[in-house]
Amino acid sequence: MKRDPRSTSRMRRLNARQRKKMRVGEFREHCFDVELVFHAPMRGEPYHDFINDFFGALEERGLLGGGFGGREPFSETEGVVARIERGSPTEDDREAVIAWLRARPEVVDARARDFKDAWHGYDF
Repeated sequence: MKRDPRSTSRMRRLNARQRKKMRVGEFREHCFDVELVFHAPMRGEPYHDFINDFFGALEERGLLGGGFGGREPFSETEGVVARIERGSPTEDDREAVIAWLRARPEVVDARARDFKDAWHGYDF
């Protein structure tokens, strides 16, 4: 049985250094999932160019993307967005990412899910 590192009884036993190392309590970090739907199925070079542009836009905001793959041709894909450095993306970051994606001609729909714990995968 896996223990929840965020349980109150466990948090009381951890000092600040341990909480920081485990990324729990006041050191918890969040991320959000992104779902994309394309106008037409994409494959090969056009898809890789799109993803490279997307990851470049994320890096300009200090963010990092992961996932965004699947089986070619890609008619839709999903992935996760988090901060490059310690910390969590902001609501402004999330809105900017979705606005950038919706402005792209290849994308029909882009949606961001709620923030979740980036290290332990739990909703909060």
